[in-house]
Parts: sequence; C-alpha cells; structure tokens
Amino acid sequence: MIRILKFWSILLLSFSAFSQKGTICHYKIVDFKEFEIKKPDDETHRYAVNTLNQAVEATLKFDFVLQFNDSVSSFQLVNQMDNDANKPGVAAIGHAVIGKGEFYQNSKKGIWLKTSETTGKKYTVQDSIDFDWVVTKETKTINGFTCFKAELPENKQIKEVWFTPQIPTSFGPLGFGGLPGLIVEVKRGTFVLSLVEISTNQPVNIKKPDFGTLISAEKYSKMMDKMRGTIFKRN
Repeated sequence: MIRILKFWSILLLSFSAFSQKGTICHYKIVDFKEFEIKKPDDETHRYAVNTLNQAVEATLKFDFVLQFNDSVSSFQLVNQMDNDANKPGVAAIGHAVIGKGEFYQNSKKGIWLKTSETTGKKYTVQDSIDFDWVVTKETKTINGFTCFKAELPENKQIKEVWFTPQIPTSFGPLGFGGLPGLIVEVKRGTFVLSLVEISTNQPVNIKKPDFGTLISAEKYSKMMDKMRGTIFKRN
C-alpha cells in the first residue's frame, strides 16, 4: 500500500511539473538598419552588401519565443516561418544578428544562463542576474501596453529597452530582465525586437539548459577575446 501511495505521489508531482501554467510571448524583428554600400563602383562589394541586406530582411520572418512562470524564463528562436528564411546562409546571418542559443533565467536563484557553440564545442555560460538599468521618464504605447524606457549606459550594444508594469514580471527577451515589468521591446545594434503576441495561463515546460560544458561568463569572455586575438594575428 505504501509503495502504491509513493508511486501516485511521484506521478502527481511529475504531472504538476509538466503542466505548469505560465506566459508565452512571441517576438519578431520589426525594424533593422540596412548595411551601407560604401564602394558603389565595386561590383563585388555591392553584391556582398545587397546579399547581406536581403538575408537580414528575411529574418523579419523569424519567430522568437519567451516563456516564463513566476520564477524561471526561457528565450530562443523556435521557427523561421518562411522559405526565404531557410535559404543557405540566411539562418546563420540571422543568428549572427540576434545571437544563437537559448537564454535562461531563474529569478529566485539569481542565475542567468546562455547556451553557445564555438568552434564545434558546446558551452552553457553562467552569470548572475545583475543589470544596472537607468529608467527614464519617457513613455510610449507598444501594442496597447504603456511602456517605460530603460537604458544600460555601460552596454554599447543595447541602445534602449521598453518595459511595461502592466505585465508584472522581471523577464524579457535576449536574456534581459530585472525591470519592474515585462520587456516589450529591445533596440540593439542595427535591429529592433518587439513583442507581437502574448498568451497567459498557458502550459509551459521550462527546463534548465544542460548543454556541453558549464563555464562562467568571465571565463567565456576571456576565451573568446583570446580566440579573436589569435585570428587577428593570423590575418
């Protein structure tokens, strides 16, 4: 009898974990800055830049999904939505623009993770959730939500993000978070990533990534800097 009760307890716990309710958000690239043709008389250069712009334009069809519950979140590219986005090289360029891999956050434990693959080796990069946001007084409406502007002055890649307290969570796309509301839009480098669809009270199954070697963000950054330095020396 005790064994039967234990079996049902384990089964119920497993079912509860699988059927957790949360929120699912879909994001898309809604705007990007075209690469400039700096050598109009150079046919090879023109062709390369035009091809690059066509590839980046195809990423407008990419579908990025953020799912979260009370304590954990996951963000990644889940579907490329269009035949153009599946052409050789387009997906690679899209990943280069947005960043490849899964972003994971656990707000209760203060853990930030990102999966990455470099030179054929797999890594899970770990850091703490620690963003020095500066929230401004600027507001605007995005898809019906009143949003506030926030900036990371020391981060040269992120120009600005917009978050809404109307959705009370600290999570956002691309591994960003730590604000008093969902991050609805990110302006990063040459593109703008924006929330286009949100569904609440949905079944979510968010698992902590187990991808290759676990490495700290500091060690990973040093490793990448060393790798880039080696490449430059060769050239």
